[in-house]
Amino acid sequence: MRQLSLKGRTFPTDLNHAGTAFGGWVMSKMDKAASIQIEEVISSPAVTVSVSNLNFIKPIHNGDVFMVYTKVDRIGNASIDIGVELIVRSREDLSEYKVTQGVFTFVAVDEKGKPVQIRSVLRSYVAPYIMEMLGDK
Repeated sequence: MRQLSLKGRTFPTDLNHAGTAFGGWVMSKMDKAASIQIEEVISSPAVTVSVSNLNFIKPIHNGDVFMVYTKVDRIGNASIDIGVELIVRSREDLSEYKVTQGVFTFVAVDEKGKPVQIRSVLRSYVAPYIMEMLGDK
């Protein structure tokens, strides 16, 4: 289930010499949004271990509002894949367009940074589609 996980505005300090948002800045917003989605599923910390299928489609400009949508794509033994999509609303004409998308993989960890089983740190209530991914109905 896709949900809005983060929203904000682009400012001059977020821009590169060409006047568009730094790719790393964009990725950090996506990673932050994905971490918010993770917190709704598990109660332990989780760390980003990989990013895949990340494609930059269009630029973000000063003053544009960005919206980051996330959804749980897959749940493994200790990992969770979060699909992330960043949409921008142009400050100029209020049109909306997709800027980038990708998959952020997280691993649940204990206080020592060691991987833990997702089922052992699952929140007491999660959306039904999460239970279906785990094979529980």
